[in-house]
Amino acid sequence: MTDKHWNELKAVINGELKQPLPIGFIIDCPWLPNWYGISILDYFSNDELWLKANLKAIETFPDVIFLPGFWSEYGMCTEPSAFGAKCIFWKNEFPFAEKIIQTPEDIHKIKTPNPETDGLLPFMLNRLVKAQPAIEAAGHKIRFSVSRGPLNIASFLMGTTELLTSMMMEPETVHKLLRIITENLA
Repeated sequence: MTDKHWNELKAVINGELKQPLPIGFIIDCPWLPNWYGISILDYFSNDELWLKANLKAIETFPDVIFLPGFWSEYGMCTEPSAFGAKCIFWKNEFPFAEKIIQTPEDIHKIKTPNPETDGLLPFMLNRLVKAQPAIEAAGHKIRFSVSRGPLNIASFLMGTTELLTSMMMEPETVHKLLRIITENLA
């Protein structure tokens, strides 16, 4: 995100009226690889292609604020993998993380992962560190987290229906899970 985009975003968040109103989009794996002309697997496994696809997007749409911009990820497998989820990758389909929590009691076995060593997180972080000079050379900066939120991650670890049901039936246990996930994101 450029300094101009960052300042526009902060102004809108602070309630300032901007004319014209800035345009922003989430930019990530669901559309970027195929739009760029590569497979999703190539996007995930080739840091050079990942960077080129992101650079092409910001060059093609220079007035758009991409959130978060240069989203280093492995689809919905990124965070669940650090908790031990089996991840399934196809060549040109979105990856899938299998749930690891079968019952609410399994939540008590969940530990806070180490982002420097666990799952795909070290690869995601290293990609950003290695790409940071090129990102900055293009006039952009890494401004905030490229992670998903606790409820989204919990729904992959547990299953959406199971999570929502457990929120009603065992709220304290689900709160523990959300606290562990939030600690990992901090």
